[in-house]
Amino acid sequence: RAPAPPAPGAAVPPRPGGPPQQLSSAKAAALQEVQDAMSGLQEAQRNGDFAQYGEALQRLDDAMNRYSETR
Repeated sequence: RAPAPPAPGAAVPPRPGGPPQQLSSAKAAALQEVQDAMSGLQEAQRNGDFAQYGEALQRLDDAMNRYSETR
């Protein structure tokens, strides 16, 4: 059975396997900040350093906000 068509005005997700989207240089830089923040978070967790973990969470939150706001 085929899936129901989306409601009028609904966002349609991209098809899996479609061409990859090219990120702008600003968006790519923001994504790198997110990845770096995640690495810092994982390192702090491995070290059991809760002060570093809290700082890493803040860096991740800031990086995610920048990523969301970047075009």
